[in-house]
Amino acid sequence: QPSQQRGASDISFTIDANKQQRQLIAELENKNREILQEIQRLRLEHEQASQPTPEKAQQNPTLLAELRLLR
Repeated sequence: QPSQQRGASDISFTIDANKQQRQLIAELENKNREILQEIQRLRLEHEQASQPTPEKAQQNPTLLAELRLLR
């Protein structure tokens, strides 16, 4: 009898550990998804920032003057 009881508690412990692992995996997958979305957002932001638009250039006459000097 005692060995049967121990076996049952081992099984419930294993089931509980598996459940905790699945929960942890789900949490990590969610966090990973958030991080990947943030990376994508930052990439887009960087692309937009590194493409000079005519409006930006016109807004800064000093930059335009420097650019003319460099040419």
